[in-house]
Amino acid sequence: MSVDSPILEEQRTRQVKRQTLRQILPIVATIGVCLIAGACSWLIVKPGDSLLWPMAVDLIIFSFFGALCRLVSALRGTRFGRIGISSIFLGLGAASLLWTYFGVLPASVGFDSASANVARHEVAQAAQGCRLVKQGSVGLLQSPYKICTEIIPRSSRVEFATPDLSQGYAYVSGASENWFSDECSRHLTGHWWAFASDQQAPVTGCPFGYSFHGGG
Repeated sequence: MSVDSPILEEQRTRQVKRQTLRQILPIVATIGVCLIAGACSWLIVKPGDSLLWPMAVDLIIFSFFGALCRLVSALRGTRFGRIGISSIFLGLGAASLLWTYFGVLPASVGFDSASANVARHEVAQAAQGCRLVKQGSVGLLQSPYKICTEIIPRSSRVEFATPDLSQGYAYVSGASENWFSDECSRHLTGHWWAFASDQQAPVTGCPFGYSFHGGG
């Protein structure tokens, strides 16, 4: 008995390690997929574009991963759909969708102090009209882009927009309700907004995630 005990103990230790590894690997894999989905959202989302496609990409990624896990579990004779793992899977999937809808655009400009400084400088210089910027970026908007400044009493708007001025970011100081007439817009964080100028919006609707504001 004294000879067999160390061997049995070692076997039990190995079994515990294998079980722990089997429990940890799905969690790590799910977190990895969540990070991949979040990175894809960061690459796909653009200010003024519909958020429907990026969110659909998140669903496709998690659906493919879930199907793959079920296939591997079936081949190995194990059970993927345990309550704990399933809850983590669904929770991170929901977090990925929330990040795409609520997080990407605000995060893209929330910590962009350089662009905020540019907007404040434009207002301080009482600049009016548009100018083309050929290098650099603002949040998820890559050059070339235009900076357009409009100033009225007690309020101002500095747009960072695509060259055709159809979509982009807006840095609004003061009252915001007067700046998005007949446009689709979405408040992001602080002074930052995203907008899409589409003359067909009253008929076709705004991009998913944006609201239409009729003219005053």
